[in-house]
Amino acid sequence: MKKNTFGSLMMIASVVTILNFSSCGKYEDGPSFTLRTKKARLTGEWEVVKMGGQNMDQGYSLEFEFEKDGDFKYTYGYSYGGSSSSYSYSGDWEWEDNKEDIRISINTGGGYSYNLDYKILRLTNKELVLEDSYNDEWELEKK
Repeated sequence: MKKNTFGSLMMIASVVTILNFSSCGKYEDGPSFTLRTKKARLTGEWEVVKMGGQNMDQGYSLEFEFEKDGDFKYTYGYSYGGSSSSYSYSGDWEWEDNKEDIRISINTGGGYSYNLDYKILRLTNKELVLEDSYNDEWELEKK
């Protein structure tokens, strides 16, 4: 019976080791292991809580929504002196550079669009940290 227990322990240790190395995180700040796919973690509504080290709590709001099918929605809002306003733009998102980057194409209307490229520093089910082309970090939380 001891032989069987030792064999079971070795098998469990092997499986854990294989899963650990095959699921190593590719993002600078993690996570190092997760059972959810990158798309499953990214999909949903995200609120920008910090941009370039500054909190987004002074009457401004910025939200990103990533859909599974590649659709994207960008919403910007502000309130000041009792009045408020918000703007939404739609577009598309796609993985770049072996899923280490995201390219967002936003349609602003009238046939105009522009691209935003972000490096993913951290992607968990509740946290997303991006770095833009100016090396500013964007910290987002899942809504």
